[in-house]
Amino acid sequence: MSALFEQFVLESRELLEAAGAALLRLERDPIDKAAVNDLFRALHTLKGATALFDMAPFTRMVHAGEDALMAVRDGRAAMTGDLADRLLELLDTGAAWVDGLESSQSLPDDADARARSQEAGLRAALGGPAEATGGGTPAGFAWVDDLPAAERAKAAGRTVTAIAYDPTEDCFFAGDDPLDLCRRIPDLLLLRIESAVAWPPLSDLDPYRCALRFRALSGAPKDELTRLFRGVPDQVALATVAIPTQTAETAPLAAPASLATAMLREQARILGLPGSDEETAARRAAVLRAVRNILAAEGRNADAPTLDRAADGPPDALIRCIDTLADGPAAAPPTVPAAPAAPARRALRVDAERMDRLMALVGELVVAKGSLPHLAREAQEGRSADALAQGIKEAHGRIDSIVGELQDAVLRLRLLPLSRVFDPLPRLVRDTARRLGKTVELHLSGGETEADKDILDILGEPLLHLVRNGLDHGIEPPERRRAAGKPEVAALRVQAFQDSGGVVVEVSDDGAGIDAAAVRRKAVATGALTAEQAAALSDAEALRLILLPGLSTSDTVSDLSGRGVGMDAVRGAVEQAGGRVEVASTPGVGTRFRLVLPLTMMVTRLVTVETAGALYGLPVTLVTGMQRVPRGAIRRMKHAESVVVQDTVVPLLRLRRLLNLPEDERERSGEAVLLVDLGGQPVALVVDAFRERAEVVLKPMTGLLARLRGYAGTAVLGDGRLLLALNLRELL
Repeated sequence: MSALFEQFVLESRELLEAAGAALLRLERDPIDKAAVNDLFRALHTLKGATALFDMAPFTRMVHAGEDALMAVRDGRAAMTGDLADRLLELLDTGAAWVDGLESSQSLPDDADARARSQEAGLRAALGGPAEATGGGTPAGFAWVDDLPAAERAKAAGRTVTAIAYDPTEDCFFAGDDPLDLCRRIPDLLLLRIESAVAWPPLSDLDPYRCALRFRALSGAPKDELTRLFRGVPDQVALATVAIPTQTAETAPLAAPASLATAMLREQARILGLPGSDEETAARRAAVLRAVRNILAAEGRNADAPTLDRAADGPPDALIRCIDTLADGPAAAPPTVPAAPAAPARRALRVDAERMDRLMALVGELVVAKGSLPHLAREAQEGRSADALAQGIKEAHGRIDSIVGELQDAVLRLRLLPLSRVFDPLPRLVRDTARRLGKTVELHLSGGETEADKDILDILGEPLLHLVRNGLDHGIEPPERRRAAGKPEVAALRVQAFQDSGGVVVEVSDDGAGIDAAAVRRKAVATGALTAEQAAALSDAEALRLILLPGLSTSDTVSDLSGRGVGMDAVRGAVEQAGGRVEVASTPGVGTRFRLVLPLTMMVTRLVTVETAGALYGLPVTLVTGMQRVPRGAIRRMKHAESVVVQDTVVPLLRLRRLLNLPEDERERSGEAVLLVDLGGQPVALVVDAFRERAEVVLKPMTGLLARLRGYAGTAVLGDGRLLLALNLRELL
């Protein structure tokens, strides 16, 4: 893929996203001139980009959208919901084509049919006929019906624009170039150049007089061709014509096989004629061109490689090859499995200032590194230990400071605004609300908040589930909202902000809320809890039960929600990123979900503990406390242990047992207990000793170790020791 084509793919995606956002604004406020201009500008730029790469169906489809928008801008049509649906469908088709272009660099086979379908749909939405023509050929275009069957086959089954261009005799003196104009006809299917009058004798021919006329068929719409020929409107006639599909009776007959055979044998004979070296070389080139044309006309392109190989050999070998080709088509070559498509390249746009800062820090690091050879020489020369230690300490301080800034600069290269995951939400809310018959206004804020690209990749799915869940059975239908004294237009809010070194995303609505009692009943009905356990839960604890797999408060299952899968997927994705989910709801008032995520996954903050002489790490976001618990405070019931923490009975587990390590036989007066929160469930974890917190770069387990789901990865500490990061959710 060329650099220019890569740029086209990248910019086309941005233009389609910008067009979608502007279209949603225009649908909400049909008199928003800024939205009209933004949408028109995006479509116009995209049309020019597709024309640059000769993608006629893509260009024609975008042009149809541009025409529809022009009708809205000129007041000839209104921005209705149906028209908005058609334009959004057009943008979706364009986005799918751009994705395909990135992998295959070509439009799909049905691109032309899809483009025509989009044109017809837009015409219908604007109140015009869905099809461009009726039956029959317009007056003055009988030449279309008189075309030979072979020429008509190029446009069979299509609705095309017929062009009759009769340049004036003195058109050259007006600066016109009829042939160049015809070459610029988009989606040109047929071009016939005929004599306008009987040819005069050669001695009387005036080269400065145009004596030609042009007849053409184009797949482009009539309006586009009108603009192309706007300089010669009095010399051009245009008409939309439907070319019927050819039947067996009207299809052109294939040339007899004997004719192709005779032509090939004649080429072999010509190649064997005697002559000088110069004549033989010229004859050889002419024969090769003729044979290739014959094979192409016969549809025998598979034989071309055989001919090319023989062309590199002696004349006798080429003659034998042509004689063999005359006998019939070669056997089809064995099918070669297609090479797997190359994975899509990941692109990341970086602010130039951040790159400049990174380069400046690299320069400082190179300078600081230059002091190390000097210290090594002084050590060899026997410099005093105190002076050497001081020099090493100063060098370490400089390098440590630069490395810290370098780490921060690299992390900021990956930071992207959350608007990347917010941008699809208006379209999602608009389409889903229309399907459900609800009126919802989406409020977005904090899109400029930045987070690591990996966090954004993980955040997309949870946001999708939360928004769809709120729209489906969080927000009430309009009649229920009116009965409850609420505004008919519901409010759905998505906001983001940074807090305590992390990113917080809140999704809230003013819908019916969640009934904690209903959640308890559902949990008991599904067997997730006993009736006694459910009754002992507070309302806040009961609300967190909706994050369990298979538990949904909806009585019906739709294609949007109700299966009890979405909320569990939200919790799983957020916890995978080292974050947590908080739920708050008031019946009749609304619900709020809060996703608390780290700023980046590249550097992970861990609480390190020691168990059986090895170091283990747990995400800081899961740890709620550390304390020493006397042995007498640990309660035992059969094989289960528990401890009371802040008047709450918390199950107690031992890390040695979870990891199948030998028991600690030493007598202790108390245990080192780490308090963790796993999806709202507090757990006390016994370890041998607490260690310091650490910021590490985790490396995932590979090979056979990748099957150990209880481990999140490994990291090397500053003193060279290996740290194993635990995945408590999998362990428990």
